[in-house]
Amino acid sequence: MKILNTILAVQLITVLTLSTVGCRKENTTETTENNKVANSEQSTSMILEFEKLKGRWLRPDGGYVLELRELLPDNKVTAAYFNPGPINVGEAKIYQENGFTKVFVKLQDQNYPGSTYTLIYDVENDKLTGIYYQATYQQQFQIEFTRMPPE
Repeated sequence: MKILNTILAVQLITVLTLSTVGCRKENTTETTENNKVANSEQSTSMILEFEKLKGRWLRPDGGYVLELRELLPDNKVTAAYFNPGPINVGEAKIYQENGFTKVFVKLQDQNYPGSTYTLIYDVENDKLTGIYYQATYQQQFQIEFTRMPPE
């Protein structure tokens, strides 16, 4: 009788394990599909937000120009920075945080090794405001960019 009970117990465990594995696979597929939908919605949202930001922005206190050109996958942005000549942009991205659209730009060039802009889009005033971190001197500055007219 013990052998029969053991066999039945092993079969029951096998059935439960197989059904659980099947459920996990189905849930994984469902989760993947849900993530795709969420990413698609997020991408659409970011496209709309980027269109508001696309263009050239002037930092009036120094004549610096930030140009946001194109939205790439993963919310990365093709950007250019000028002072007045071109400065290499190592990284740029757009993201949402606490209900605000933000832009992060990291400069990677001579005299700008890792200097960054962390900016918030001010919808009411059509400005980018935030912090410029000057990496060489490890200083932060409150700054703003105003939209330049199209060329």
